[in-house]
Amino acid sequence: MIESFWTENKISFALGLLSSLAVIGTLCDPGLTIDEPLDVRPGRAYVSTLKSQGLGFFRRAVVDSVFRDNAEHPPLGRWLLGIASTFGEPFEVLLRGRDPLGLYIASGRLAPALIFGALVALVTFAASRRHGRIAGFVAGVSLVMMPRVFAHAHFAALDTFIEFFWCLALLVAVKAIRSRRVGLMMSIAGFAWGLALLTKIHAWFLPPIVLFYALASLKPTRALSAVTGWVIVGLATFFLGWPWLWFDPISRIQAYLGTGIERVSIQTLYFGKVFIDREVPWHYPWVYFSTTIPIGLLLLGFWGARLAWQDHRRDSSGLLYCGSIFFFLVVFSTRVPVYDGERLFLLTFPLFAILIGRGFASLFRSSRAMIRLALTIFLATQSYGLIALHPFGLSYYNAIVGGLPGADRLGLELTYWGDAVDGVLLERLAALASEGDSAVLVPTLAPDQGKVATTRRLIGRKIVLADQGGLASSNWLVVYRREAYWSPEVRARLREGSVVFAQTRQGVWLSALIRRR
Repeated sequence: MIESFWTENKISFALGLLSSLAVIGTLCDPGLTIDEPLDVRPGRAYVSTLKSQGLGFFRRAVVDSVFRDNAEHPPLGRWLLGIASTFGEPFEVLLRGRDPLGLYIASGRLAPALIFGALVALVTFAASRRHGRIAGFVAGVSLVMMPRVFAHAHFAALDTFIEFFWCLALLVAVKAIRSRRVGLMMSIAGFAWGLALLTKIHAWFLPPIVLFYALASLKPTRALSAVTGWVIVGLATFFLGWPWLWFDPISRIQAYLGTGIERVSIQTLYFGKVFIDREVPWHYPWVYFSTTIPIGLLLLGFWGARLAWQDHRRDSSGLLYCGSIFFFLVVFSTRVPVYDGERLFLLTFPLFAILIGRGFASLFRSSRAMIRLALTIFLATQSYGLIALHPFGLSYYNAIVGGLPGADRLGLELTYWGDAVDGVLLERLAALASEGDSAVLVPTLAPDQGKVATTRRLIGRKIVLADQGGLASSNWLVVYRREAYWSPEVRARLREGSVVFAQTRQGVWLSALIRRR
């Protein structure tokens, strides 16, 4: 009776809904990340301009004005952030008061929270259809238990969006290739790829993967014609969905694609040394993939990958997931810029979750009752990192490197996005500082990062966080451990100052308040 009620659709919907609610319930726990103002501000501009201009939004002068300073990324993710921020603004005003900067980033965070639920539902459904409901359930749960994936779902940035739309495009293309009406279904699937293209540049890596799978599954002529239709629809969706490309399309597409190559280098701390993003050692993505997923889930995923290899003649989809993960890790092992730990290849984690579900289900089905109980308990223990590190899941490391303390000893990056400067830390600053005290946020990697991170309580105390240029004259230092950007002056200040309060996890401090002696 229970099994007949809990269909694949219901399991997927329930897990997706619960996942979104879990994120929404903890939405404001982590601090503001560097990219959030850079993504929410354009999104709000899109929405407000459309409301004021109507169809005039698509005139060249308006398009140039709206997109000129934010064309480094396509607009879909920012549209979603802008809609969420605008819709949630009245509720945020009631609950938290007005945002002095008018960005309402907390409301913008609703969009990735909801998309994360859709991603969990998608992964659950895909694994259920191929490998059974146990596999689907575990795939969805394992994705939630990956601390860095769950943490990203809280941030009003583009990473959770590309996770979802990239995986959606791949899974829909796989289903289309396996269908009877391949040409028609692939054309429809091309729309999903277009949505991924409209989200982030990562979507341009999909065509070789889809073409390879099509050639392995169909006759060459049929595969090429199907993929051609898929590409045409995807590119048309991309072009129509981004008005910036409608005018001077060739030069603007070239400029956009060049942002993945010609850009300011980002410094990265890796095993105690600071590298610029193009010179990070080749093994960086492999190390971060294997150390930022709970080790038990990692083992289950490797077992699922082994099963995918054994069964590839009957069902090649598992091998495709393995190949897609391998492909991305190889790409980021080259001279392609790589930084921020797992963030640039985060979209491989949902595919790995499907392998985890498959691995667990095979062990569960072939075991006796006591072993099944042990497996269930083992799976539940993998949530330890999620709970222990919350809300700083971006700082999670597994037992391979000895957790966060081991990562500290090895010289790995402990935090990179500013999320450790959270409301708890800033409320403590507001309570301890004298009215009008000067305070500086370190490091600051975007203009006015300190100002945007300033809370309403601090403003009430006449304290506005300055960028790190104001370090010499500040009474207080608000610092987080992105050590690749600590200047000698910051290090000297840390030695000389008095630590008043710190946010720690597993005995390692991630952010702190330093008062001038």
